[in-house]
Amino acid sequence: MKKKIIITIITILVLALITFGIYKFIINFKKDKELTQEKANEIVNEYNKFNNSVLAFVKERDNIYTLRENTYLEEFSKNTDGWNKLMNTHKQNLENIEKSSKHLKENCTITFADPNVNSKCTIFKSTYEAAHNYYISDIKSYNKTVDEYNEWAENNGKNKLNKIKLTIYKDYIDYDKDGEYFGKEEINNG
Repeated sequence: MKKKIIITIITILVLALITFGIYKFIINFKKDKELTQEKANEIVNEYNKFNNSVLAFVKERDNIYTLRENTYLEEFSKNTDGWNKLMNTHKQNLENIEKSSKHLKENCTITFADPNVNSKCTIFKSTYEAAHNYYISDIKSYNKTVDEYNEWAENNGKNKLNKIKLTIYKDYIDYDKDGEYFGKEEINNG
């Protein structure tokens, strides 16, 4: 009789432990699923902010290239302050991309079950890389033009343009680690 009671108590304890373990597993699984969904929703929301900052960058970049294509070297002297402000705005647009990418950098490190979220992360990585690399190319190209203009300005008694310093990244990046530097443009300095 005593043996039956001990076996019954042990059986009840084992069943209770198994039931408790299953219960904890289900609760933790639900919490993990909720956290994952929360991160996925955050990625979608933050991607829209990132995308808007990239669109502002691209619009300003197109404007800069259109202005540069239609400006002779001597014409820079007519609006040196405007060019300096324009290039500082370009830098601020890149800084806005950096700010709006913070949460995406943190959360796009894992693969999600939702292909839409994974797609946004993939596009974020290549777009982030391209924006930085295009910016570096833009600055190198612009600074080459500044050197040419400043030499002309010094010989002709005109105001000089400011060179732009690279801030966030000083060299090209391969953010998505695919072995390519998307957006990198070679600028010859001679």
